Amino acid sequence: LEEIIFIGEAYVTNMALLIAGLESGKTTFGPMLKKKNGDKLVSDDEQKTASLMCNGAIEARVIGLDKPAMSITGSGAHGIIATMPLYAAYCVNHYSMEQLLRATALSYLVCTYIKEYSGKLSAFCGCAIAAGSGMACALVYLRGGTVDMMAHTLNNMASSITGMICDGGNQGCTMKGIAAVDAAYQSVELAMNGVYIY
Repeated sequence: LEEIIFIGEAYVTNMALLIAGLESGKTTFGPMLKKKNGDKLVSDDEQKTASLMCNGAIEARVIGLDKPAMSITGSGAHGIIATMPLYAAYCVNHYSMEQLLRATALSYLVCTYIKEYSGKLSAFCGCAIAAGSGMACALVYLRGGTVDMMAHTLNNMASSITGMICDGGNQGCTMKGIAAVDAAYQSVELAMNGVYIY
């Protein structure tokens, strides 16, 4: 555990970015996602909390607020999607910090593996596809799922959002993040119930 404790810095950094976004008069998605979440940062609805935490931070990042994001594979949006939905799951379900850190390490590894095959420059949206898929596998881990369930989750993710095209870092990344979180939660629930693309 002591070898991965540093990963927790991602949550401190990305939460500060999220809060800056919610306090800014320049954001629109973050405040709307918070409203959808019962006007709470953390509600009993894990998916709505995940969407708020993830995409509120992405919006703050892409509109250029003066706060850093913790990146992975060279991208702030990748780093946010790979982590923030997991932090939401941690807050809502009261997982242990060790579970969160191990889930995040898994998310990072799957994201990095996918990026190795997509290359440094690709036409597809890596933050949704690579980071979203890593995050989805980590959700399976947090829920006590198996490696087979993770593989089936990846099949579902690859069959749903792989066609998403990157049009550069802009406010559209927020909408792509919303789609990625939705796809991840659907993919996980289906796969953990034996429903997946063969």
